[in-house]
Formats: sequence, structure tokens, C-alpha cells
Amino acid sequence: ELFITKVFDTPKPVKLLELMLQIGSNKNSIILDFYSGSATTAHAVMKLNSEDNGNRKFILVQLNEETNDKSEAYKEGYKNICEIGKERIRRAGKKIKEEFEKSNQQLELGEEQKEFTTDIGFKVFKIDSTNFKEWETSYDYLEKSIKQSAKGEYTTYKTERTELDLVYEIMLKQNFMLTEKLDIINTSEGNIYKVANGITYIFLNKVTTSIVDKIIELKREVQAEYGLENPTVILNEAYIDTGIKTNAIQNFKSNGITNIITV
Repeated sequence: ELFITKVFDTPKPVKLLELMLQIGSNKNSIILDFYSGSATTAHAVMKLNSEDNGNRKFILVQLNEETNDKSEAYKEGYKNICEIGKERIRRAGKKIKEEFEKSNQQLELGEEQKEFTTDIGFKVFKIDSTNFKEWETSYDYLEKSIKQSAKGEYTTYKTERTELDLVYEIMLKQNFMLTEKLDIINTSEGNIYKVANGITYIFLNKVTTSIVDKIIELKREVQAEYGLENPTVILNEAYIDTGIKTNAIQNFKSNGITNIITV
């Protein structure tokens, strides 16, 4: 029904999973499914949340199993089961929201109108090796790093990884959950990542005086709103000139930021 064509052979019934959730969970439970398949569990969690105003969260785990090249799923462009699951969650969330709004419009005059508050967003992560070279101890990486250093081309991270890859690994190593709030502040010199409403700031591009001033400004805003003092600032060692680094550290410290880490 969601995909028009049959992209999955044996999807679980959404209503059955909803019933199981009603029996075995409360409105704030975390639902873990180690065999996600087509992501019916996510569909059921979002559907039930929309019906009882719940705040259940789901964690789905699925091996990157390839689809048969003769299957309808493969013909539709889904090369593995994970891709089917991700698209199913997107479509299910959209449908749940549309159904809620439709039922809300059909309320009788005088009945209370309700707002759609169900969170239908989700994040996707995959297991891989570290994004940072210092934490990678294989001989191949060590040999390659030495050659790059000799040419002045060395970076602390693997260049094939995205900046967001680095940010999430840093968050994990700083003991943040993957579901922690992450705000991205765009500047002309790169993105400043504000973690957990300002407990930590991450900046991985070239550090300049204006970037230091911007982080200090963000810190002051958070301090005024939440009373939070002395956040952690994480910078990329490869992009800090010695002179800038000394001045930046002094500027941070004089503005109440003493937890400065470089990676």
C-alpha cells in the first residue's frame, strides 16, 4: 500500500505490532527491534504515538542484506533491505500525519481541534571503523600517514568521511547519546556544531578570530538562557595555526571557557 509495488515479501502487520506495544510498553518506552526488515516496528510506534499522544522511541537494527536483482524492490532502486526500511519510515510518517490531519478536519463543530505532535523524524547510522587516523592503529594507515606528513598533506581524519561523521564520533567519545540535540550554526567559515543546547561546541575547519568570537557569543546566549557555564570546545588540531591557537585559548579562558580539546 505504501510502495504501490510489492517491495517486501513478508512485512509484519502494523496492527499486530501496535497491539503488542499497547500490552508491553508505556508512552515513554524505547522499542528495540534487532531484526528490522521493512521497518514495520517504526511504523507501529509512530502510529500508536499519534493515537495516544505517546513519546515512544524506536531503535531498529538491520544487516545490510542485498535484495535479489530480479525482485520488485531491486527494480524500484532498493539495492538492500535497509534502503527499503528507510523509505518505508519516511512514507509511513507522511501517511500518519496526513491521516491525523484528515480526521481532525472531520471533527464536529465545537469539538476540540488537536495539533499533530508525533515526531516522525529519524537518524540513520551504520557501523564502521573510526573516522580519525589517530584512533586507527593499522599498519597501512600508519605508513600512509607518514608519507602524507612528509608532503604536508596529513589530516587527523580520513578524507573520505563527511564532517557530520566526525561530529557524531566525537559526540560518542564525549559520552553523548546519538539522539542528543545537535544544532548546526552556519558561518561563512564553516559549521559550528552546538551539542546538547550548548554543553559542547565542535568546529572542525580553520580556526579564526571571528570563529572564536562567534563561539563565545553562543556561549553567552546559552548562559543567559540556561545558566550553563564553561562549555567544552572541540577544535581540529590540523587547522589551528600556532599563533591563532595561543590567542584563541586566552580569549576562550578570559570568557569562561577552559575546557578546550583538539582532535
